[in-house]
Amino acid sequence: MVLGALLLVAAATLLFTATLIARRTSRLPGSLVVEYLPLRGARVVDDAVLAVREKRAAAAALLDLTVRGRVRLITEPAPKRTRPTIAIEIPQPEALGREDLALLDALFASSRGKRRRLSKDRDQTAFRVRDLVRVSVSRLHRAGLLASDGIAGPLLLRAGMVVLLIAVAVALIAYLAGGLLLGVLATAAVAVLVAEIAVAARITPRRFTPAATAQRMHLDGLRQYMRLAEADRLRTLQSPRGAEGLPAGPDGDAVRLKLHERLLPYAVIFGMEREWTKVIAVDYGALDADTLTGLGGVAQSAADILHAAGAFGDILGVVDAIGSVVDSAGSAFDLLGALDLFNWSP
Repeated sequence: MVLGALLLVAAATLLFTATLIARRTSRLPGSLVVEYLPLRGARVVDDAVLAVREKRAAAAALLDLTVRGRVRLITEPAPKRTRPTIAIEIPQPEALGREDLALLDALFASSRGKRRRLSKDRDQTAFRVRDLVRVSVSRLHRAGLLASDGIAGPLLLRAGMVVLLIAVAVALIAYLAGGLLLGVLATAAVAVLVAEIAVAARITPRRFTPAATAQRMHLDGLRQYMRLAEADRLRTLQSPRGAEGLPAGPDGDAVRLKLHERLLPYAVIFGMEREWTKVIAVDYGALDADTLTGLGGVAQSAADILHAAGAFGDILGVVDAIGSVVDSAGSAFDLLGALDLFNWSP
């Protein structure tokens, strides 16, 4: 009985420690300033790493290409399948930079030309996306924003597995020997340890230097702004740094559409894409045909995004379809394997 109690206390301690570290490593430093523009020259993939949202980096980066007019997001009917497939058109291939091409090659390696379709090879896509993130991580290391990876996650994971094996063995022996209370305590420890392992597997290995604090606080400011995404409040929110506000009326609606399109990749990073697409829809619907024509590529990209979201029934389906993959090797993301998000079988 004492052994069972000790196992349960050890399991609870490991779970509590893992939970605290997981929360700390996944949280951005709080910003006292609400921001509504990304930093000048910021890269979406780099910001995803700094925000500890690496799994969404590829999806966010592809939407960034869409809102910048580098690619057009389109949907194609898929024979014998219940949902369409995502493809892109590249109006001007020569306008793509090296990093843009690297992203497209990671997600669309099986096709070439102006129209390209998502690769269905989940494993290869996962590894290519991992390599794309590794390039970003190396760049952040060179910039002095990242330190060496932490070891808390792997240590807690291994400790949990060791204690789990002991708890399972004790539970089996206790039940076979008729020690009901010991068996119950050991079984409870097993359940707690399974939860601890799941939490420990999600502890980010990234450790940020003090030099990264300002940029990460800016990202938290963006996150706060997007949390205020009710239409009435967005009409009156002003830049805390004195930049132009968001006036009402047709011109103001055009300004908002441009701004909110630009922030859609960051909504994906923060898991707010569903709500933010509704904000874009409100902005888009407020504009007349002449204003939409004048906006050109901005209105076109908004229309593409809204059409794709409608075809999937939800923007979340689009995000899943365009690259929310995890690293099957476990070195860049979690240790639970790759999600099968590129399998389009019904």
